[in-house]
Amino acid sequence: MELEYSDKNSRRSKVYIVVGIIAALLVAGTVFVALQAANLGGTADVEMRTVVVATADIAARQPITAESVTTREVAADPTNEHAFTSVDAAVGRLTGVPITAGQLIGASSLASTTEGMTYSILDVGEAFDPDGPDLRAVSVTVAAGNAVGGTLTAGQRVDLIVTMPLNPEAGQEGEGEGEGEEPAPATQMAGPSTKVTLQAMTILFRDGDIYILRADLATAEKIAELTAAGGTFTLALRPDQDDRTADTEGSTIDMLIEEYEFPVPRPPEFDDSPSAGN
Repeated sequence: MELEYSDKNSRRSKVYIVVGIIAALLVAGTVFVALQAANLGGTADVEMRTVVVATADIAARQPITAESVTTREVAADPTNEHAFTSVDAAVGRLTGVPITAGQLIGASSLASTTEGMTYSILDVGEAFDPDGPDLRAVSVTVAAGNAVGGTLTAGQRVDLIVTMPLNPEAGQEGEGEGEGEEPAPATQMAGPSTKVTLQAMTILFRDGDIYILRADLATAEKIAELTAAGGTFTLALRPDQDDRTADTEGSTIDMLIEEYEFPVPRPPEFDDSPSAGN
């Protein structure tokens, strides 16, 4: 008896092969589309942008130098669209906040958004208040020996001490100086008088012995008058945490002599008698 050959198994195998090929094509197509969407296919163009970044840490209120910044090419996205694209736009400007190495640098990092200006009268992020004080920048000249050895920098707060040359009796006639009368003893004398005048002033900028301070307009007038009167300025650095207003009485020579009991020089007394030379 002969056995008949059946092709059912053969047809079933062919169906499995066709289904497998179709499934493989679908998977390959899905992977290709996903790679294209993720820009991993190697054919999509990525927009690049030149940005300025810090090459070293830069403290707040410090000028940006050419050595502290460079440019890099990065993929353009909303996080870097406001960054400077040239180091010339950043060099010489004053930082408003600390900047770390590798950080992008833009206008929001600066103390002043005005090109060419290395300081700002308003604090970083502070908006102009038309109802607030009339803030101004005013300069004083202070020798290094009177400014904490010349170590002061922008952003620090200082107290302004003024030493004035005073002569209270200039142009006045003494009482009791009529004919036959002895002049009244002097109650005041010419000499220097020192007093802390303005407190908690912020240094905006420094150029050698010239310090630019933030003040309101009325205070700026007083500083101009003290300068015109020949006042000598001393800057005393105060801690950042100290917001108190100190109450002092000032200092004059007679006050120091009394407080510290300095001996006062007196004219020597000589014996003019004939026997004094023997």
